[in-house]
Amino acid sequence: MSKLTPPDSADRSPTEQVASARWQYWIARVVPMLFVTSLTIVIPRMLTQPWGKAEYAVIQEQKLQQQLRAISVKVLANKETIGSGVLLKRQQQVYTVVTNAHVIQAASAPFQIQTPDGQIYAAALIPPPTGQNRDLIVLRFQSAKGNYPIATLAAASPKVGDRVWSSGFPLTGSESTEVSSPKTKPAWGLEIVDGKITQVLPIAITGGYGIGFDRAIKKGMSGGPTIDGSGELVGINGLHSNPLWDIPETLENGSTVNDALQEQINNSSWAIPIEFVKDYASL
Repeated sequence: MSKLTPPDSADRSPTEQVASARWQYWIARVVPMLFVTSLTIVIPRMLTQPWGKAEYAVIQEQKLQQQLRAISVKVLANKETIGSGVLLKRQQQVYTVVTNAHVIQAASAPFQIQTPDGQIYAAALIPPPTGQNRDLIVLRFQSAKGNYPIATLAAASPKVGDRVWSSGFPLTGSESTEVSSPKTKPAWGLEIVDGKITQVLPIAITGGYGIGFDRAIKKGMSGGPTIDGSGELVGINGLHSNPLWDIPETLENGSTVNDALQEQINNSSWAIPIEFVKDYASL
């Protein structure tokens, strides 16, 4: 196909030259206006269009996961990971961590806490409140280096149907695992799961377990946090579904668990509600 070229102005009549000049003038004026107008219309819509529900849900999920990473710690014995814990309180340079009593009972001192920045601190056991026999224990450590976030405590337990997020450090293959650092392992071994509340018991299972949810937690996640959609701490993980041993058979008031409740206990993961955790936060 031959290339089309405009006729030389010398070959055109004066009338044709005037018409051509007018055409070029309007092209020079109109095309830039169309381009600018398109930018003026499209770009602000891209920048000011409100988020949809899906985008907002993704952002909120990321915030909750970041919060869990900030308040979750590893509980160590002789510098080996034995379970998980939650940064519960700070008084100047002294931090309070809560975990499950059974995490500590299965190990021997000395105990340490590894914080999200990879630092390891010697931890002291604090005696439980008088008369309390719930599956909770407090450890304290001192740090002049970090300024670690602490959990925000919910006013009350969640309701059946509420969505919750839990985190902790699953043990791999043995009773304990070598310490890993977030500086060397991107995930640092922290696992985050979400689920819905299936049970809120009026009388807790022995050990203080009163919140059941439908997503499995793993061995090693005991002592880790469970938070609600606002990022507030509503419970402490501690009992996974379908345990092979130490199956709860009684409630805190001494009554025996009936068959229907026993099935619910076996099929759910369980956390100790925030109302009980607050008794330990005051230590």
